[in-house]
Amino acid sequence: MANNKPKIEIKNLHKSFGQKVVLDGVDLEINKGESLVVIGGSGTGKSVLIKCIQGLLEPDEGSIKIDGKETIGLDREEAEKLYAKMGMLFQGGALFDSLSVWENVAFGLIENQKMPRKKAKEQAVKYLRQVGLSADVADLSPSELSGGMQKRVGLARAIATTPEIIFFDEPTTGLDPIMADVINDLIINSVKKIGASALTITHDMASARKIADRIAMLYQGKIVWQGTVKELEKTKNPYVCQFVKGSSQGPIKVEI
Repeated sequence: MANNKPKIEIKNLHKSFGQKVVLDGVDLEINKGESLVVIGGSGTGKSVLIKCIQGLLEPDEGSIKIDGKETIGLDREEAEKLYAKMGMLFQGGALFDSLSVWENVAFGLIENQKMPRKKAKEQAVKYLRQVGLSADVADLSPSELSGGMQKRVGLARAIATTPEIIFFDEPTTGLDPIMADVINDLIINSVKKIGASALTITHDMASARKIADRIAMLYQGKIVWQGTVKELEKTKNPYVCQFVKGSSQGPIKVEI
């Protein structure tokens, strides 16, 4: 029965900043090995949701369980063990300019797993190859890479520690359509290869359709719809329909 538990289970999650309500009772589950994509406009709370799961923000109310274990209120030692299961591809890559490419990829291996630098570099080169980059780039500086290459390095870093959960924050932002599709393919292949559960936040519907097993829409702090990609194409939900069509007409109001 334990194997049937969701990898991540979120119930009645609330988070406000002063008078601004960002999350207003979010309920969400991600199964082991599943790729869930959360869509929604800018400022709808997608990034706050990820930060709450990662323990970077403390919710005002609610529950976040990983492998059936409540994460809110854990002591530091238990929390660090739990969050060590996670990897992250940041929106802008977030590579360290002062480190070489391979040192960026191996950061978690060296800092958290205390792996010797020689072995860590070998592992870094292996993961660089996995995302389509040659060993030649290992000693380069991130500033010497194109945006698409930096995104690949960020992906290599996210999977290098073979995490059980990977977060993708707007993985295709700033990329041309072809490179965005390359990144989508790499995400799919990388997640499957290590058997990770994935949570992606994006407003790129082409990306969402390609990498998702399931899609959920966040609006005004609540999940207003969720389902498979096939169900997305058939839904009559007015919020989803407006968002997918990119229409200014509908229940979603944008302040100008």
